[in-house]
Amino acid sequence: MPRADLSQHLVHWTKGADFDEAFDSLQSIIAQRSIRGSSGAIRGEWRCICFTEAPQDTFHQVIGKKYKPFGVQVPKSWLFGLGGRPAIYQTSAEYDLLPDQLKWRHVRYEPNASPPIDFSWEREWRICAESVTLEPATAHILVPNESWAERIICDHQEHEQEYIDRLASEYGEEYRMYPHEQFAFTYSAIDA
Repeated sequence: MPRADLSQHLVHWTKGADFDEAFDSLQSIIAQRSIRGSSGAIRGEWRCICFTEAPQDTFHQVIGKKYKPFGVQVPKSWLFGLGGRPAIYQTSAEYDLLPDQLKWRHVRYEPNASPPIDFSWEREWRICAESVTLEPATAHILVPNESWAERIICDHQEHEQEYIDRLASEYGEEYRMYPHEQFAFTYSAIDA
């Protein structure tokens, strides 16, 4: 039975000190067509890429300043097919109870500690990987509003023009006749 708090998608939200820094992170992901893994805040130094299954319209109501409303949305079934799984929320003492091949999924959860440690609101999914490749048919870009969406398109067009100019200067003016690559990803403004 469908519920408003369930989704068939997962989102990798970008972080930054401000919107511009988080936007730069998103631009890097788009340009590279991949999300790179990190071992930050992951016990055991596993390199993982983190996503959330929390609905995008409620996720940013809780989080404050940690994440910004710039993200990449992918189908949950796609990430699952690559080996992604939900995080396992448990105490630090329970970490060693996990088999080695599951330890990358551990997230510390100690609601009775002082202060409490509870990141379960993130409803985190992880994939243990150096990177995942994103294809326009699978990944969908999320930005706070239409002005940020326009900025993505404008930046893409500027980079394409710089690329064509470089080709023309190195190999000849006939390269200016080639069409620019259009921005390939679909996107939505979430009005956050």
